[in-house]
Amino acid sequence: MEIFGKHILLKHRGCNLIDEPGKPIPPQVNIFVKVTKGCNAHCQFCSNAASPHPQSAFRLDKLSAVIFELHNRGIMLNRLNITGGEPAMVSPLVQQILQMMEQPEFSNIHMHLNTNGLLSQSQQLMTHSRWDSISMSLHHYQASALSQLYGCTITPDAFRFEGVDMQKVNVSCNLIRGYIDNAQEAHRMLDFALSLGVPRIGFVALMKLNQYCCDHFVDLEEIFWEKIPHVYFTNSMNRGAHCKCSNYLYNKNLKILEIYMRNYSDPTYCASSLVFDGQYLRQGFHQHNIIY
Repeated sequence: MEIFGKHILLKHRGCNLIDEPGKPIPPQVNIFVKVTKGCNAHCQFCSNAASPHPQSAFRLDKLSAVIFELHNRGIMLNRLNITGGEPAMVSPLVQQILQMMEQPEFSNIHMHLNTNGLLSQSQQLMTHSRWDSISMSLHHYQASALSQLYGCTITPDAFRFEGVDMQKVNVSCNLIRGYIDNAQEAHRMLDFALSLGVPRIGFVALMKLNQYCCDHFVDLEEIFWEKIPHVYFTNSMNRGAHCKCSNYLYNKNLKILEIYMRNYSDPTYCASSLVFDGQYLRQGFHQHNIIY
Protein backbone atom coordinates (compact mmCIF):
# COMPACT_ATOMS: atom_id res chain seq x y z
CA MET A 1 0.00 0.00 0.00
CA GLU A 2 1.15 3.57 -0.63
CA ILE A 3 1.11 6.77 1.41
CA PHE A 4 2.48 10.08 0.12
CA GLY A 5 3.30 8.21 -3.11
CA LYS A 6 5.67 5.76 -1.37
CA HIS A 7 5.14 2.05 -0.72
CA ILE A 8 4.99 0.96 2.93
CA LEU A 9 4.82 -2.44 4.63
CA LEU A 10 1.74 -3.10 6.74
CA LYS A 11 0.58 -5.74 9.16
CA HIS A 12 -2.17 -7.80 7.48
CA ARG A 13 -2.13 -10.87 9.74
CA GLY A 14 -2.03 -11.31 13.49
CA CYS A 15 0.87 -13.09 15.16
CA ASN A 16 1.03 -16.89 14.98
CA LEU A 17 -0.15 -18.47 18.24
CA ILE A 18 2.41 -21.23 18.87
CA ASP A 19 1.93 -23.33 15.67
CA GLU A 20 -1.42 -21.87 14.63
CA PRO A 21 -1.14 -19.28 11.82
CA GLY A 22 -2.26 -15.75 12.60
CA LYS A 23 -5.66 -14.68 11.36
CA PRO A 24 -6.22 -11.89 8.78
CA ILE A 25 -6.64 -8.43 10.30
CA PRO A 26 -7.37 -5.00 8.81
CA PRO A 27 -4.22 -3.33 7.40
CA GLN A 28 -2.59 -1.47 10.25
CA VAL A 29 0.56 0.26 11.38
CA ASN A 30 2.22 1.63 14.52
CA ILE A 31 3.95 5.02 14.59
CA PHE A 32 6.95 5.58 16.83
CA VAL A 33 7.34 9.31 17.44
CA LYS A 34 10.91 10.11 18.48
CA VAL A 35 10.50 13.43 20.21
CA THR A 36 14.18 13.72 21.20
CA LYS A 37 17.52 11.92 21.20
CA GLY A 38 18.43 13.47 24.55
CA CYS A 39 18.12 11.54 27.81
CA ASN A 40 18.87 12.01 31.50
CA ALA A 41 20.36 8.49 31.54
CA HIS A 42 23.46 7.54 29.56
CA CYS A 43 23.06 3.80 29.08
CA GLN A 44 25.90 2.26 27.07
CA PHE A 45 23.54 -0.27 25.47
CA CYS A 46 21.24 2.45 24.07
CA SER A 47 21.15 3.22 20.35
CA ASN A 48 21.10 6.93 21.28
CA ALA A 49 24.16 6.66 23.53
CA ALA A 50 26.31 8.63 21.07
CA SER A 51 23.69 11.35 20.54
CA PRO A 52 24.62 14.28 22.80
CA HIS A 53 21.96 16.79 21.76
CA PRO A 54 18.17 16.87 21.39
CA GLN A 55 16.90 17.05 17.83
CA SER A 56 15.91 20.15 15.88
CA ALA A 57 12.45 21.74 15.64
CA PHE A 58 9.54 19.29 15.70
CA ARG A 59 6.85 19.53 12.97
CA LEU A 60 3.53 18.97 14.75
CA ASP A 61 1.67 19.84 11.56
CA LYS A 62 3.53 17.11 9.71
CA LEU A 63 2.68 14.52 12.36
CA SER A 64 -0.98 15.48 12.02
CA ALA A 65 -0.72 15.17 8.23
CA VAL A 66 0.72 11.66 8.59
CA ILE A 67 -2.19 10.55 10.78
CA PHE A 68 -4.78 11.96 8.37
CA GLU A 69 -3.01 10.36 5.38
CA LEU A 70 -3.22 6.93 7.03
CA HIS A 71 -6.89 7.50 7.81
CA ASN A 72 -7.69 8.61 4.26
CA ARG A 73 -5.92 5.52 2.86
CA GLY A 74 -7.95 3.19 5.07
CA ILE A 75 -4.96 2.16 7.18
CA MET A 76 -5.63 1.64 10.86
CA LEU A 77 -3.23 3.49 13.18
CA ASN A 78 -3.03 0.89 15.91
CA ARG A 79 -0.75 2.75 18.30
CA LEU A 80 1.08 6.06 18.57
CA ASN A 81 4.22 5.52 20.63
CA ILE A 82 5.90 8.58 22.17
CA THR A 83 9.56 7.69 22.57
CA GLY A 84 13.10 9.06 22.42
CA GLY A 85 15.57 9.39 24.13
CA GLU A 86 13.62 10.32 27.20
CA PRO A 87 10.40 12.17 26.27
CA ALA A 88 10.44 14.03 29.60
CA MET A 89 13.51 15.93 28.35
CA VAL A 90 11.11 17.77 26.03
CA SER A 91 8.02 17.64 28.22
CA PRO A 92 6.36 20.78 26.71
CA LEU A 93 6.53 19.20 23.25
CA VAL A 94 4.95 15.98 24.51
CA GLN A 95 2.18 18.04 26.12
CA GLN A 96 1.55 19.68 22.73
CA ILE A 97 1.25 16.26 21.08
CA LEU A 98 -1.14 15.12 23.80
CA GLN A 99 -3.25 18.22 23.28
CA MET A 100 -3.38 17.53 19.54
CA MET A 101 -4.36 13.89 20.18
CA GLU A 102 -7.34 14.98 22.28
CA GLN A 103 -9.12 16.07 19.10
CA PRO A 104 -12.27 13.95 18.55
CA GLU A 105 -10.98 12.45 15.28
CA PHE A 106 -7.94 11.01 17.12
CA SER A 107 -9.84 9.68 20.15
CA ASN A 108 -9.70 6.04 19.02
CA ILE A 109 -5.89 5.95 18.67
CA HIS A 110 -4.00 4.07 21.37
CA MET A 111 -1.46 6.43 23.00
CA HIS A 112 1.69 4.90 24.50
CA LEU A 113 4.55 6.53 26.43
CA ASN A 114 8.09 5.13 26.70
CA THR A 115 9.92 6.61 29.68
CA ASN A 116 12.38 5.73 32.43
CA GLY A 117 10.20 7.40 35.05
CA LEU A 118 13.17 8.92 36.89
CA LEU A 119 12.63 12.61 36.29
CA SER A 120 9.93 14.64 38.04
CA GLN A 121 8.87 15.80 34.54
CA SER A 122 8.55 12.14 33.53
CA GLN A 123 6.35 11.27 36.48
CA GLN A 124 4.22 14.34 35.77
CA LEU A 125 3.78 13.19 32.15
CA MET A 126 2.78 9.74 33.39
CA THR A 127 -0.24 11.22 35.21
CA HIS A 128 -1.83 12.49 31.97
CA SER A 129 -5.20 10.84 31.34
CA ARG A 130 -4.67 10.46 27.56
CA TRP A 131 -2.17 7.60 27.93
CA ASP A 132 -3.62 4.17 27.27
CA SER A 133 -0.37 2.47 28.29
CA ILE A 134 3.09 3.37 29.58
CA SER A 135 6.37 1.45 29.35
CA MET A 136 8.94 2.27 32.00
CA SER A 137 12.56 1.23 31.34
CA LEU A 138 13.82 -0.26 34.58
CA HIS A 139 16.74 -2.67 34.38
CA HIS A 140 17.44 -3.42 38.05
CA TYR A 141 15.77 -3.40 41.45
CA GLN A 142 18.51 -1.50 43.31
CA ALA A 143 19.10 2.26 42.98
CA SER A 144 22.89 1.80 43.21
CA ALA A 145 22.92 -0.65 40.28
CA LEU A 146 20.66 1.64 38.26
CA SER A 147 23.04 4.55 38.89
CA GLN A 148 25.87 2.45 37.41
CA LEU A 149 23.80 1.35 34.43
CA TYR A 150 22.29 4.74 33.68
CA GLY A 151 25.31 6.88 34.52
CA CYS A 152 23.12 9.27 36.52
CA THR A 153 22.02 9.79 40.11
CA ILE A 154 18.86 7.97 41.17
CA THR A 155 16.99 10.14 43.67
CA PRO A 156 15.30 8.61 46.78
CA ASP A 157 11.84 9.51 45.44
CA ALA A 158 12.44 8.00 41.99
CA PHE A 159 9.85 5.28 42.54
CA ARG A 160 7.10 7.28 44.22
CA PHE A 161 4.49 7.52 41.48
CA GLU A 162 1.86 9.76 43.02
CA GLY A 163 -1.17 10.30 40.80
CA VAL A 164 -0.06 7.69 38.23
CA ASP A 165 -2.49 4.94 37.23
CA MET A 166 -0.06 2.05 37.72
CA GLN A 167 -2.44 -0.35 35.96
CA LYS A 168 -1.41 1.40 32.71
CA VAL A 169 2.31 0.87 33.42
CA ASN A 170 4.52 -2.04 32.46
CA VAL A 171 8.18 -2.39 33.40
CA SER A 172 10.67 -3.17 30.63
CA CYS A 173 13.84 -4.88 31.89
CA ASN A 174 16.88 -5.61 29.73
CA LEU A 175 18.89 -8.70 30.63
CA ILE A 176 22.44 -7.43 31.17
CA ARG A 177 25.52 -9.43 32.23
CA GLY A 178 26.46 -8.50 35.78
CA TYR A 179 22.97 -7.21 36.58
CA ILE A 180 19.82 -9.21 35.78
CA ASP A 181 21.49 -12.33 34.39
CA ASN A 182 20.28 -15.39 36.36
CA ALA A 183 17.15 -16.87 37.94
CA GLN A 184 17.84 -15.41 41.40
CA GLU A 185 18.24 -11.88 40.07
CA ALA A 186 15.19 -12.23 37.82
CA HIS A 187 13.20 -13.43 40.85
CA ARG A 188 14.20 -10.30 42.79
CA MET A 189 13.21 -8.16 39.83
CA LEU A 190 9.78 -9.80 39.75
CA ASP A 191 9.27 -9.05 43.45
CA PHE A 192 10.36 -5.44 42.93
CA ALA A 193 7.86 -5.02 40.08
CA LEU A 194 5.12 -6.41 42.34
CA SER A 195 6.09 -3.91 45.05
CA LEU A 196 5.66 -1.04 42.58
CA GLY A 197 2.09 -2.12 41.89
CA VAL A 198 2.52 -2.61 38.13
CA PRO A 199 0.53 -5.41 36.46
CA ARG A 200 3.18 -6.59 33.99
CA ILE A 201 6.92 -6.78 33.29
CA GLY A 202 8.88 -7.55 30.15
CA PHE A 203 12.32 -9.19 29.98
CA VAL A 204 14.28 -8.54 26.81
CA ALA A 205 17.72 -9.66 25.65
CA LEU A 206 20.01 -6.93 24.32
CA MET A 207 20.25 -6.59 20.56
CA LYS A 208 23.90 -6.93 19.57
CA LEU A 209 24.06 -3.49 17.96
CA ASN A 210 27.26 -2.28 19.66
CA GLN A 211 30.24 -3.72 21.56
CA TYR A 212 28.71 -3.17 24.98
CA CYS A 213 25.63 -5.16 23.99
CA CYS A 214 27.79 -7.98 22.62
CA ASP A 215 29.94 -8.12 25.77
CA HIS A 216 26.96 -7.99 28.16
CA PHE A 217 24.49 -10.13 26.20
CA VAL A 218 22.38 -12.59 28.21
CA ASP A 219 20.18 -15.11 26.42
CA LEU A 220 16.70 -15.62 27.88
CA GLU A 221 17.38 -19.35 28.13
CA GLU A 222 20.28 -18.69 30.52
CA ILE A 223 17.84 -17.53 33.20
CA PHE A 224 16.24 -20.98 33.73
CA TRP A 225 12.79 -19.55 34.44
CA GLU A 226 11.53 -22.93 35.64
CA LYS A 227 13.73 -22.52 38.74
CA ILE A 228 11.75 -19.45 39.84
CA PRO A 229 8.88 -20.49 42.13
CA HIS A 230 5.34 -19.64 41.00
CA VAL A 231 6.28 -18.70 37.41
CA TYR A 232 3.96 -20.39 34.90
CA PHE A 233 4.10 -20.46 31.09
CA THR A 234 0.86 -19.35 29.38
CA ASN A 235 1.51 -19.00 25.62
CA SER A 236 3.87 -17.87 22.89
CA MET A 237 3.38 -15.82 19.71
CA ASN A 238 5.63 -15.32 16.71
CA ARG A 239 5.99 -13.86 13.26
CA GLY A 240 8.06 -16.71 11.88
CA ALA A 241 11.80 -16.06 11.77
CA HIS A 242 11.33 -12.34 12.44
CA CYS A 243 10.31 -12.33 16.09
CA LYS A 244 8.94 -14.48 18.88
CA CYS A 245 7.65 -13.64 22.34
CA SER A 246 6.45 -15.75 25.26
CA ASN A 247 4.07 -15.01 28.11
CA TYR A 248 4.14 -16.19 31.71
CA LEU A 249 2.40 -15.43 35.00
CA TYR A 250 4.04 -14.88 38.39
CA ASN A 251 1.75 -15.54 41.34
CA LYS A 252 2.89 -14.55 44.83
CA ASN A 253 0.86 -13.77 47.96
CA LEU A 254 -2.36 -13.52 45.93
CA LYS A 255 -0.74 -10.95 43.62
CA ILE A 256 -0.37 -11.73 39.91
CA LEU A 257 2.24 -10.25 37.60
CA GLU A 258 2.06 -10.78 33.85
CA ILE A 259 5.46 -11.56 32.27
CA TYR A 260 6.38 -10.87 28.66
CA MET A 261 9.62 -12.14 27.10
CA ARG A 262 11.03 -11.36 23.68
CA ASN A 263 12.77 -14.57 22.67
CA TYR A 264 14.30 -13.14 19.51
CA SER A 265 13.80 -10.23 17.14
CA ASP A 266 15.18 -9.26 13.77
CA PRO A 267 16.11 -5.56 14.11
CA THR A 268 15.73 -5.06 10.34
CA TYR A 269 12.13 -6.32 10.36
CA CYS A 270 9.92 -3.26 10.03
CA ALA A 271 6.50 -4.34 8.74
CA SER A 272 3.86 -2.23 10.49
CA SER A 273 6.46 0.13 12.04
CA LEU A 274 6.73 3.76 10.95
CA VAL A 275 9.10 6.21 12.65
CA PHE A 276 8.56 9.97 12.73
CA ASP A 277 11.49 11.99 14.09
CA GLY A 278 9.85 15.41 14.00
CA GLN A 279 11.08 16.11 10.50
CA TYR A 280 10.76 12.93 8.42
CA LEU A 281 8.64 9.78 8.30
CA ARG A 282 10.53 6.54 7.66
CA GLN A 283 9.78 2.81 7.63
CA GLY A 284 11.53 0.99 10.48
CA PHE A 285 14.23 2.05 12.94
CA HIS A 286 17.37 1.32 10.97
CA GLN A 287 16.43 2.46 7.50
CA HIS A 288 17.13 5.68 5.66
CA ASN A 289 14.20 5.55 3.26
CA ILE A 290 12.23 8.75 3.71
CA ILE A 291 8.52 8.31 3.04
CA TYR A 292 7.49 11.89 3.77
